[in-house]
Amino acid sequence: MDVDLSRLPPGTAGWLALADHALALGDLSEVDYLELKGTLPFNERQDRKRSAVVLSRAILAMANRMPDAAERHLGGYSVVLVGIDQQVVVGAEQVDGAILRDAVEPYVGEDGPRWDHQFIDHPSGLVLAVIIDPPQWGDRIHACRKEYSDHASGLGVRDGDVLVRVPGQTRHATSFDLAQLELRRSRAPHTGAQVRVTYLGAFDRTSRSNVHELIEGMVEEVADELLDGIPEPVARGPYSVGVQAILEQTATRGDKRSPDRFRDDVEEWRYACREALHRVVTEFLRHTLEHGTFMIENESDRYLENVRVTITFPSVATVLMASDTDYCDHGGQFRPFEMLPDKPAKYGDLKPYALGDYILPRVNPILPDLPALNVDVGQLDDEYVVSWFVGDLPPRGRSKADEEFAAFTDEDLHEHPDATPDGHHPMITEVTATWQVTARGVDHVFQGELALRCRQEPGQVATWGRREP
Repeated sequence: MDVDLSRLPPGTAGWLALADHALALGDLSEVDYLELKGTLPFNERQDRKRSAVVLSRAILAMANRMPDAAERHLGGYSVVLVGIDQQVVVGAEQVDGAILRDAVEPYVGEDGPRWDHQFIDHPSGLVLAVIIDPPQWGDRIHACRKEYSDHASGLGVRDGDVLVRVPGQTRHATSFDLAQLELRRSRAPHTGAQVRVTYLGAFDRTSRSNVHELIEGMVEEVADELLDGIPEPVARGPYSVGVQAILEQTATRGDKRSPDRFRDDVEEWRYACREALHRVVTEFLRHTLEHGTFMIENESDRYLENVRVTITFPSVATVLMASDTDYCDHGGQFRPFEMLPDKPAKYGDLKPYALGDYILPRVNPILPDLPALNVDVGQLDDEYVVSWFVGDLPPRGRSKADEEFAAFTDEDLHEHPDATPDGHHPMITEVTATWQVTARGVDHVFQGELALRCRQEPGQVATWGRREP
């Protein structure tokens, strides 16, 4: 298989092709994005230190490349292949990932270059690939964080050493290299701006089916009360027909509906309520759950104009905007019958009107024109996306969204990724959303994550009964 050096290998076959490419060329394959190392032992403590320094030098040097040069090969990534020496697979140790990272991190720094590793099961032996993320404009200079010296081999680094990678060689930075790295730092697309997005509140762990059953039970109770209002038929006798007619006329007081027609009306109302339940349950949760809101902070000294925020929640979470409702909130507890279809008038309460036997329709009030909101919630596939136009954000300033939200997870619907085969799963305790921020004149998309904690204690779910939440 031919190797594609324009991007990072996409799969097992791609990594094998890269290893074969390195084996075919040997040292000639070592360029500014690819380096070969022989066996690096990690079992003994002293050997582990030396091997970690060898890898750290390569990681720091690769991370100190210029982005425009790096992007020409492997999509900007760089790779160190451990276990290949002089066109021969000498093999790499099957080192645990935690041991590898603990050994290397003191030299590159916890906040240093981003890197990862994977093993290549080559037919000639095991190869360890260490992958360094592409350098970016605005990256700071990556310097060594810890000193090491091995007089026997001559290997050594000092705290503060700056290493760079040139084709076939890792060396200390020259004054020209340092000037280039300073240029890389100064060309940050965000030009010094820094923002942070937070959520002022928490999410609820709740159950839609609980609310569904609660409201459905209320509908059934009303339906039973309506049907109980139908008068019982009178026992047949010599005067039963006349007595029945008198009783029905007294009970109905002019209501022309027959008992059978009334029962059909009640059943139709039950069906209409069932059709509307999903929307009513949503409005119940929107109204009843506690609300939170978003805040953005400008942590820099730059004035940001025309700021826009997009926050994407994972599919396990539902986000409802408080004002995006059809429910008229007059305070107090949620009244579901204000949103459910109008129930039939009690048997005997339907009076004839001058216009015939029709009930006048409910007239919706005319609402005043309200100003357009600067926040919106939409759905993309199964994800809820909050779009927020902030406007201008002064230096060190902060702004809260002019809107409140109810955020929750439905424990009856979503399975936790750690679910066991028998269906049991731990309840979701944290929801992580991702955010993006753009601003006029800033050629950069700010990105970050937003963690929401659960309002309920572990193992608890917010549910409601007929008397108290």
